[in-house]
Amino acid sequence: MWHLTKLALRSRVVTILLALAIAGVSIWAFLGLKVELIPDISFPYTTVVAVYPQATPDTVVNEVTAPIEKVIWDEWSGKGLKHVTSTSSAGMSLVMAEFEYGTDMTAVGNSLNEGISKLTLPQAVINFPKLIGSNTKNPQIIPINMNILPLMNLSLSGDLPPEQLKQIALTQIVPELIKVGGVLRVDTEGGDKDQVVIAANPDKMNQYGISMAQIAGLLGTGYSSLSDIENTSLGTDNIKLSDIATVSQSPPPLSAITRTNGRPSVGISVVKTESSNTVETANAINAKVAELKGKLGNGVTVSTIFDQSDFIKASINQLWEKAVIGGVLAIMVVFLFLWAVRASLITAISIPLSLFIGFLCMRLTGITLNILTLMAMALAVGRLIDDSIVMVEVIFRRLRRGENFKEAAIGGAREVATPITTAILATVAIFIPLMFVGGIVGEIFIPFALTVTFAMLASLLVALMLIPALSRWLASAKPKPVTIRDNWYQKIYVRALKWTLGHRVTVVVIAVALLIGSMGLLSVTGTSFLSGSMGEATITINIALPANTEINATSAVAAKVETLLSGDAAVRSFDSTIGTSATSMAGIMSASLGGGGSNTAMIIVYLKSDADLQREVTAINKACQGIVENGLITVSSDSGGGMGGGGFSISSLDLSIQGQNQEDIAKVTAQLMEKLQGVNGIADLKSDLTTVVPKLNIALDPAKAATAGLTATQMAQLQPEFILLMNGGTLPGKTVTIDNESYPIYIKGIAQNLSDAEQAKNLKIGFPRSVTLNDIADVAVVELPSHISHTDTVLSATITGTITDKNVGAVNRAIQQQVNALPAHPGVDIVTAGIAEEMGNTFSRMFIAIIVAIIIVFLIVMFMMRSIINPLIIMVSLPLAFIGSIPALLISGHTLGVSAMMGLLMLIGIVLTNAIVLVSMVEQQRKNGLSTQDALLEGGKTRLRPILMTALTTILAMIPMAVMVSSGTVLGAELSIVVIGGMVSSTFLTLFVIPAVYSLVHRHPKQPVV
Repeated sequence: MWHLTKLALRSRVVTILLALAIAGVSIWAFLGLKVELIPDISFPYTTVVAVYPQATPDTVVNEVTAPIEKVIWDEWSGKGLKHVTSTSSAGMSLVMAEFEYGTDMTAVGNSLNEGISKLTLPQAVINFPKLIGSNTKNPQIIPINMNILPLMNLSLSGDLPPEQLKQIALTQIVPELIKVGGVLRVDTEGGDKDQVVIAANPDKMNQYGISMAQIAGLLGTGYSSLSDIENTSLGTDNIKLSDIATVSQSPPPLSAITRTNGRPSVGISVVKTESSNTVETANAINAKVAELKGKLGNGVTVSTIFDQSDFIKASINQLWEKAVIGGVLAIMVVFLFLWAVRASLITAISIPLSLFIGFLCMRLTGITLNILTLMAMALAVGRLIDDSIVMVEVIFRRLRRGENFKEAAIGGAREVATPITTAILATVAIFIPLMFVGGIVGEIFIPFALTVTFAMLASLLVALMLIPALSRWLASAKPKPVTIRDNWYQKIYVRALKWTLGHRVTVVVIAVALLIGSMGLLSVTGTSFLSGSMGEATITINIALPANTEINATSAVAAKVETLLSGDAAVRSFDSTIGTSATSMAGIMSASLGGGGSNTAMIIVYLKSDADLQREVTAINKACQGIVENGLITVSSDSGGGMGGGGFSISSLDLSIQGQNQEDIAKVTAQLMEKLQGVNGIADLKSDLTTVVPKLNIALDPAKAATAGLTATQMAQLQPEFILLMNGGTLPGKTVTIDNESYPIYIKGIAQNLSDAEQAKNLKIGFPRSVTLNDIADVAVVELPSHISHTDTVLSATITGTITDKNVGAVNRAIQQQVNALPAHPGVDIVTAGIAEEMGNTFSRMFIAIIVAIIIVFLIVMFMMRSIINPLIIMVSLPLAFIGSIPALLISGHTLGVSAMMGLLMLIGIVLTNAIVLVSMVEQQRKNGLSTQDALLEGGKTRLRPILMTALTTILAMIPMAVMVSSGTVLGAELSIVVIGGMVSSTFLTLFVIPAVYSLVHRHPKQPVV
């Protein structure tokens, strides 16, 4: 490799100009990089959702869920499919398919579309989109990926009724935002126009013999107040509507009330296209919003509730800051050791140039600039200067010995080119096994590894070609030899090394003892998966009230919580959604699955930057206690740990209890739930166990209708009233005008909320001629399952929870102990899913990756050094790194997670540099005729300065990342701490243990290398 130096020195001007040109192109490439939150990840999950109106759970599972499961299982089993889970509830089917990472999800989507289109599904499923006036397919395939998440959430508020705000949003804001480049879709929520809602009392209807058709038929038009409607005569014994029903003004069913900071608002969410730049698109949207603000009129404002780009820009700025501080510290180390300004500046050039060449490679390979890739650059800063340090140091030393510039540069390159090339190749080769780790870790860290690789290879070329060309400014016009004396740290080291060589076995035994002791600390340190967050920290407050709660009552409860938040100094803003919007099929799906409806509300709380997240969660949770008697308010933190999805949280418990018999599953689930209650470190423990509940079942019976004397035509005429009785509906053409505003009239369905079969049987159907519901339908209270769950097409129940202890591995082991302690349960299997499954698979793969990386590195060093014994000696430095890494994690309070294991992987390449440089110099000294001991003393003394310089630059450059921990950089902190601890121990011990081992292997002190 030293020939590259010779080539660069043939025309120093051409080399420097070429470097400037590459730097210019690299800066251009950097400015055009796509900026994202995390690497482009294809999450291997997809869902199929189908609405089946009025169907019972067992009907849903047999006629919809099972056929869809079969399509997925038959087509993809053995082709990357991991799990198929489903939940079938009243009127709804949800099927989720999980695949191996790397599966072509586009092919999956196409396959599912084709397979589901061939199914013969019930007509009610096929016709459902028409019923709600939607163009969406039913069933609907919904892939889970980052692109379904909003880029930005806006809030439109002002001194206007919500419905007027919505009109402003739909007519003035949405059309303008959709024109912005990179915007895929703009959705609105809230602002639904109120309806006049008539809620009939079934007891009163039976008492007076009133039917739904009678109410609907006798309601007129031209009402000017709610009391006008209440006074409507129903034509029977002077009965008024108010005698059998309540009349109110409220949002329609399956609608949402939205508020921002307690004020009525309309939510606007913006989703970007897959290929667009997050930051550029967000900036364009903000510019458009700023332009629109002046056109909306007095009292109407648009505020930004959430902007994904804010977190990205803040995180990237923090990473740049840490990279700059790390780079400055590295340069200061060079200056303090060489005490030469020009040498320090020449060395410093390698950092920005290597970084920008790395950015150029990222642009060419389509890698985005995100938290992980920029973290890779920040972590690599200290390592990028190492090769240049070695090159400058050797040239500087030779110049001081009196050599002219060309002799010093080419001779220095011959001396160090092979070891630094070997070290760089070893450093980047460790990432090769990472390609086979797979899972979310592979998706996240492969771009990380490629980024480091690009920058490291660039630093090698800079060190071998540009640094020697620039080093001409280190040489004086007439070189004069300078007497080089050992400095203070060289003198101390030589004395210590002499003692080491006299006590070689003792030194090796101490090193082994330290290694065993550090490994023993793993049980104390604990293990986890992915630490930290990948997004802005928020608090989510979920309110769930009894099923029949009106939306206005739910809104009142949410308002009480909002009052608490308004007085919290740590809260920046909060956004409330009460109910679920019916403007999209997704809203109806969410409501049907228990994720929304008039009885639920969700408040997203955004904290100030200096707020303590966990303290706020505890405080808000405590303050919310006692607000509701019949209902539940849950408070949880959400800091992006799920990295935008992926099917699991970084600290979740997920156990699947599977079998063929629902009673057996229920028994085992109950036993396991009881045992898990006693496990420390688990919160929010719950199961989705299927329960059997009494439910009023009403089914039209044509035979009974015929017996009652009704023809098929008459039955068809009764069908709309039956739907009204069951589901409710808006009365076409009938409105109420209140304060010059027109409102539609809606009648609530009552049959589904009845639990008394006799009461339901006596309900009247038809007008003016009427029959009882019992005359035309089978009416009975039956035992129906609340829902039916499947895992991999088998009956199942799921136990979920949140692991609150940072030692996730210990909690997982405690959970497994409780599973193992269960009584025998033949026919029922308990399968670990979620984080425990992913964590187990990832750790085993990472362990294999580390072993394979060590083998690859050994082969590279053996090939470059054309030796087997010396590479084996060099490999001794690897366990020396682990001696410092584990205690560093323990002292800093971190666990051994995936990012820490990445740090161990990186250490394999980093720590070998010092050992390679040291052993290479010792070999050169032996070739020059010195004995083994003299070669070790001379080589160690000569290489001490560059070893200390490279180690200190790497350590100091990573200190900002390890110490200045901020949101989004905890992964980097854990990795940095592992590297810093490993570098401290390996550098110190390499300087003594490697010479001791080398001396033991080469036992003939007087025998030089020929």
